[in-house]
Amino acid sequence: MFNRLFGKPKQETNALTTLDKLNETLEMLEKKEKVLLKKAAAEVEKAKEFSKARNKRAAIQCLKRKRLYEQQIEQLGNFQLRVHDQMIMLEGAKATTETVDALRTGAATMKAMQKATYVTYISL
Repeated sequence: MFNRLFGKPKQETNALTTLDKLNETLEMLEKKEKVLLKKAAAEVEKAKEFSKARNKRAAIQCLKRKRLYEQQIEQLGNFQLRVHDQMIMLEGAKATTETVDALRTGAATMKAMQKATYVTYISL
């Protein structure tokens, strides 16, 4: 009984703290993605300028850097998907835990009511 009384708020706090941390991580990943998108766009512009100046080698290097940025963007997208999955699973587990606790409380109350009814019936 004491575990339920003192353990339950601790679990909810941990779940809420974890959800907050996952949200912060998601925001950080989105910011990094925006920065990388800007860098990739800048590399394309540089490549165009080098192409106009007939500096093919420098233009190719810019396009290679752009490709590396795009790979990092794709990797960040995968990380974001994993974080979203983790958040959904955590929220589902939290809802399941709350449901089980509510059912357990309801069952205990029903048992107590049946016991009280049985004692009253016998005493009549």
